[in-house]
Amino acid sequence: MSRPPLVLLLGGSPSPHSHTAAALEAAAKTLTCLGAEALVWDLATRPLPIVDPCCYGRPDLYADPLARMLPATAARADAFLLASPAYHGSFSGALKNALDHLDGRELRGKPAGLLAHGEDLDAAQVCEGLRTVTRALGAVALPEQLVTVPEDFGRLDDGGPLLTDPTALDRLTSLCHSLLTYTRHAATPAAAGLRTA
Repeated sequence: MSRPPLVLLLGGSPSPHSHTAAALEAAAKTLTCLGAEALVWDLATRPLPIVDPCCYGRPDLYADPLARMLPATAARADAFLLASPAYHGSFSGALKNALDHLDGRELRGKPAGLLAHGEDLDAAQVCEGLRTVTRALGAVALPEQLVTVPEDFGRLDDGGPLLTDPTALDRLTSLCHSLLTYTRHAATPAAAGLRTA
């Protein structure tokens, strides 16, 4: 890969200034430091309309510009980092709706890192749910993941959360490093041949 890998970070919290968004911002900074181009799509600030089955595979039919933009952006991405708060033991409806706007071609054969936030480590269920969906979309979910809890965050001057826990930051760095390692391996001619064989 002659250019920096493009990673699309898709944040599934519908709440502004969320812990999920703060974790994604930390991930974006880490990925940039590791030589990637990181593009954050926060569904709190860039929400999508409810998916229309009549537009499946034809995002150009949507009037909403963001609904047209997400599939094109996902198709350009080399890898993904999907993040969500824990909602009723699973990931958010906002993130599911965003993934439903994709038909699978955009993710097929590409690595995906998974990140969840919840009140306790039971939020790991979020990653298991996302693992199933990413597999259905043809992506390759990394075996490692990151789950954060409120105690992993400090506060910015404006009151927003900031990921500060050293262990969580170390795990985030490891996740980002693994994501880029998988991405660069997937971009080699030999790996591309295996995907099309």
